[in-house]
Amino acid sequence: MTHRSDPGLEIEAGLREAIAHRKGEIALPVRRVDIMTAEQVRRIRKSVARSPKEFEAKFGVPARTVEGWEQNRRSPDPAARVLLTVIADNPEAVERALGRA
Repeated sequence: MTHRSDPGLEIEAGLREAIAHRKGEIALPVRRVDIMTAEQVRRIRKSVARSPKEFEAKFGVPARTVEGWEQNRRSPDPAARVLLTVIADNPEAVERALGRA
């Protein structure tokens, strides 16, 4: 008989749990993460910078990335959403952390 590793057993247990959840047999904790809309990104950027290029200079996020978010071609990933949220709340703290203030 083949030895089954601990990681393999954990994966099997997770799959069984996911199947049971899908069938409605168990409830699993969920965390809902709302996306950040293009308008939210634009509003944040405009509150701290006149252009995506200026935003890049202040916070190090490439202008093309900001443009993609603002034009709804892409959505900010979770880390970017955190950064944008902190920038919206306290842009000076981010600039200090980056050594740009």
